[in-house]
Amino acid sequence: MKKIFFCLGLSLSLTACTSHPVIPEKSDVIVSRNEAGTNCKSLGPIEGRSTKVNATAEEALDDLKSEAIKKGANYVKIETIGALSSSIRGIAFLCK
Repeated sequence: MKKIFFCLGLSLSLTACTSHPVIPEKSDVIVSRNEAGTNCKSLGPIEGRSTKVNATAEEALDDLKSEAIKKGANYVKIETIGALSSSIRGIAFLCK
């Protein structure tokens, strides 16, 4: 994950810095059937799909993570998986 650091100089000897992902990667997105923690904010429903004839759940999961990144999410709670595993629906969350 690429990060950028923001620093605020409070005095000559005291500086506060935080890091935030600039461009989140799919590996940064956690996908689970478990409820999101209390430190998470819902960003709404998302869906991942594969349109290939022999679609796999991995392809749909990869697309789901891409959709999560577009919303700024880092956690997805899976709600449903399509009959042929060609689609996965969930709720995107931003967890701190």
